[in-house]
Amino acid sequence: MMGNWRTMPQPSDQPALHGVIVPILTPLTPGEAVDVRSLRRLVNYLVDNGVHGLWAAGTTGEFAALDEAARRLVIETVAEEAGGRVPVIGNVAAPATRAAGAAAAALQGCPLAGVAATPPFYHLHSQDELIDHFHAVEERSRHPLWVYNIPGTVGLTVEPDTIAALAADGTVVGVKDSSGAGEAFAQLVTLCRHRGLDLYRFIGTIWRVAMAGSGAHGVIPGVANLAPASAAAAWEAGARGDEEAADRRLAEVLTAARAMQLGRGGGASVAGLKSALKLLGIIEHDTASAPMRPLSDEEKSRLPPLLAQLGLGDYG
Repeated sequence: MMGNWRTMPQPSDQPALHGVIVPILTPLTPGEAVDVRSLRRLVNYLVDNGVHGLWAAGTTGEFAALDEAARRLVIETVAEEAGGRVPVIGNVAAPATRAAGAAAAALQGCPLAGVAATPPFYHLHSQDELIDHFHAVEERSRHPLWVYNIPGTVGLTVEPDTIAALAADGTVVGVKDSSGAGEAFAQLVTLCRHRGLDLYRFIGTIWRVAMAGSGAHGVIPGVANLAPASAAAAWEAGARGDEEAADRRLAEVLTAARAMQLGRGGGASVAGLKSALKLLGIIEHDTASAPMRPLSDEEKSRLPPLLAQLGLGDYG
């Protein structure tokens, strides 16, 4: 356990969940250990640029490549460095219920706004088994539980009716929907409204960063690691109905997203963001967990013009 959690702001003291929650990258040393100093700098870069929350040890944070001690270190470091300035949610997803529950229980003293879990992965499960899974994780957790719905990596979808049932019985308080299934999300919004369910609804997306009012309380986009100010401003402009400002800021977010498309490896999005942040001096290394391939020198050479276009660093 890091720091003295009893002297730190607790979740009830933190701002309400809304807007842009950043799925924060996990900076790694060349030996793939957690680079704590770089992680702290990244937390401050994001918070200082106006983001509304942090999502620690998620997919963009390469949690699947971290052992349990390293994942806990990431979550505790992010929570400690955020210091109550923004809410922090820690991902405790695991291949089986018992492991996810243990990960949630291990964070009981950490000042988090919530913990999140995917369905168990590798084996396929029925929806009633998923209900049992989330019930069991919630029983072990001392924090509010979120559903992390990301079928592209887990291979299994948590259906809208299942999420609504879990919200209705008080098991979960929120969902991060990274399914990309707009109709399913609309179904969930409708179920919540018709049944009077109080459920935080966030979308893992770039394209809806400026679309406040779509039934989502916010977005959780990986690109916000590089362009936090643009992403936060895009959401806020959308929320106040300023379409011109929202479109302008969304254009900046989409420009930043080009860094996620530079590499040819399967982890191009993570590698591109890390190389850009290293170039800006925010993180020390651009190491990604093997076997993700880092950007080549030629691919990295395309970053300075992109950063100049965004007005980041000394490239303007």
